[in-house]
Amino acid sequence: MFVSEGFLSPGIHECTFDEIRGRFGSFQESDRRPALFQRLAQFIQAIRRQELFEEFIIDGSFVTSKSAPNDIDLVAVLKTGHDFERDLPMSEYAMVSRALLHRRFGFDVLIAESATAMYESYIEYFSRVREMPNLRKGLIRLRL
Repeated sequence: MFVSEGFLSPGIHECTFDEIRGRFGSFQESDRRPALFQRLAQFIQAIRRQELFEEFIIDGSFVTSKSAPNDIDLVAVLKTGHDFERDLPMSEYAMVSRALLHRRFGFDVLIAESATAMYESYIEYFSRVREMPNLRKGLIRLRL
């Protein structure tokens, strides 16, 4: 699954919540992975209650072979046809506000509607490796 640089092979890899916990959320030389996974689990639980999203694309050093990753980055994918004009109750607004999500969970979250140019640009951006511009890495998809 990992290429020699410690990244997932290019593409989007479908995973279940339990697969993510087993592969990326278990102890590896430090408690960093379990701690990040616990915050991810809290995030997913909060997001599921709002029924705004259909999936998440998970990136960051969490989905690498690093034993003590720094972070989790996410693309939160809104359901197709999301009404961007309607007023949101505070409970929903808190789940689409990048600043509030970062403050609450510590994750960088980009939000896009499914199958849009913005979604595609986020996937392309997250697939890049900053230090190796010619390399592309894989991402994890969690469907809700």
